[in-house]
Amino acid sequence: MNYPKVNIVTDIPGNFEARYICFLAKNISLKLFQNGSFLVLPSLEKGDPHSVYFPNLPFSKKFWQAINLNSNKNLNADYPKKALDEAKKLLALYKKGNFKNDLEKIKNDWQKIEKEFFKDVANFLHFEKALDKVHEINVLITPFGTLGSFNPPRIGSKFNFNVTSRVDFLAGNIAAGIMQNLYVIDSWIGGEIGGDDYYKRMSAISVLFEYTIFKKYYPNFTNLTKTKYTINQKLAEKSRKYLKKLGFVEKKFNLLEKLTNLTKQEGRVLELLNSHKGKIVSFDQVARVLWSKDVDEKFSLEAMAKVVQNVRKKIKEVGINKEVIFTKRGKGYIYS
Repeated sequence: MNYPKVNIVTDIPGNFEARYICFLAKNISLKLFQNGSFLVLPSLEKGDPHSVYFPNLPFSKKFWQAINLNSNKNLNADYPKKALDEAKKLLALYKKGNFKNDLEKIKNDWQKIEKEFFKDVANFLHFEKALDKVHEINVLITPFGTLGSFNPPRIGSKFNFNVTSRVDFLAGNIAAGIMQNLYVIDSWIGGEIGGDDYYKRMSAISVLFEYTIFKKYYPNFTNLTKTKYTINQKLAEKSRKYLKKLGFVEKKFNLLEKLTNLTKQEGRVLELLNSHKGKIVSFDQVARVLWSKDVDEKFSLEAMAKVVQNVRKKIKEVGINKEVIFTKRGKGYIYS
C-alpha cells in the first residue's frame, strides 16, 4: 500500500507558521485555550503540555481587530491578509536559531519511524480506507503554540492533513497529530478544546499511545484528559499578566453566587476552598466541613471525591469549562 507523502516544515517565515500564529490568536481571543485550562505564555515552557506559547512580538491593534472580525478559527482557515502579512513580517524577526538542532533532530527521528508507523496504522487499526483518503500530510515543527494542533481540510475527494508539533516534544508527537486527523475523518468526531467531543477524541488517542503497539512511538505520551493534580501558581500569574498585556482581562465573578443548585455539603466545600484560594486545603479540612463532629465515624476519601466531582460538574454546567479545582495527590485540593 502507498502511504501519504509527509512534508516537514521547520523554517520561518512561511505561510503555515503565519497561519498558525493567526490560529493561536483567534483561539486566545475566543478564550478557548483559557477555558480549557491552558496557560497562554510569552515564552516556551519546555515540556509543559498545558502551556500555549504565543510569541511576545509587537502585534498591532489592526492585527487583533482583523483576527476578532474574522469568524474562522481552525488551523486551515483563511485568515485576513493583513493579519497573515503582519504575522509573517514579525516572525521574520524571531530568532529561531536556538532551536535549529532540535528541529532537525525531530525531523530526522520522524523519518526513521514514518514507514513503520503507517504500516502499523494500516494493520493494527485497519485504517487502510482512511489512509487512502489522504493526499498528503504537512507537518510544522515549531516552538509556538500547544504541544500540537491539527486540521484535515478536504481537497476534492481527498484530505490534506495539517499538523503542528512543538519543538520541545519528541517525534512521536507528530504521530499523535496524524492519528487525531485519521480519527476525525474516520469517525467525524472533532470538537474544540474542553468540549465533549474533544475529550472523546483525546481519550481514544490516549488509549492507543498508552496501551497498544503505538506506545513505542511515543513512550512519554501525555494524557491531557487526566485531572491535573497541581497548578503552577507562578505560571498562572505570568499567563494572567501576559493576557492582560494582550488586552484580554479576565472578568472576576463570584462562583458561589453563580452556582444556585449546590447541596449543603457541596456549598460548604466550595466555600472552604474559595476561602483558601491558591493554597492546598487538606483532606482533613474538607472532611471537617463535610461531617463536622461525626468526621471520625464518616470519613471517606471516596465520598469526599464524589462531592468534589459533583461541584466540578456543576461548575461546568454554568459554562465554566476550565478546571478551577485541582487535586493535590495525597494532600488535598486547590481552588484557583
